[in-house]
Amino acid sequence: MNVWLNVIYKMMADGCSNELIYFYIKRQKVFHESENKLADYIYLIGKNNFPDRTPFNAKTTMEWVLPPEVIIIARTDLLKYILTCNPKMKRDSNIEKYISQIKSLYPVVEKVETMFKEFHALLMGRDERKLDGYLEKYGESKLESFCNGIKKDITPVKNAISLSVGSGFVEGNNKFKVLKRIVYGRSGLVNLEKKYKLAFLPKNQDFSLSSLV
Repeated sequence: MNVWLNVIYKMMADGCSNELIYFYIKRQKVFHESENKLADYIYLIGKNNFPDRTPFNAKTTMEWVLPPEVIIIARTDLLKYILTCNPKMKRDSNIEKYISQIKSLYPVVEKVETMFKEFHALLMGRDERKLDGYLEKYGESKLESFCNGIKKDITPVKNAISLSVGSGFVEGNNKFKVLKRIVYGRSGLVNLEKKYKLAFLPKNQDFSLSSLV
């Protein structure tokens, strides 16, 4: 703890509040001492060297409250913002306001956004040849392991890009699975198809009940 005595004293001499000193030291990665001992040192150093300071009581200190003008942008919120491709989805207004500054200070943010949106665009497109260009472009970057994983199953990925059909409809569709279980062992594929159509197609304008008879 003695290594922090000079830090506490100098911060007090600079006019830092007891709360600021407490949380500053507490959040240092190299601080492994007791929080109670830290509070005692702040109290004693203040009392013995700065008698005009307000005595420090750690029991009344719950958390460090930032000034109202400070805006906190969590990394998860930033990732959600830059990885959102749906224009209808509402975005964080604080991030919208400062995204240019964030990208300027942290170029990696714009790089991650570019990598993701390039892949999203080719995945939503119909030209599977663009996948080869993407893998070549980012094969030796931070996405190397991701690209290598795609290369191992490149045929299914290209099929997902070039073909208009897929299994996405049944993934996580509980209603679809329940219907399948209801008719399991009791009916053939023809009746199973009719049951699905009856469940999912009534809202379709072209749906005809007589076609299922």
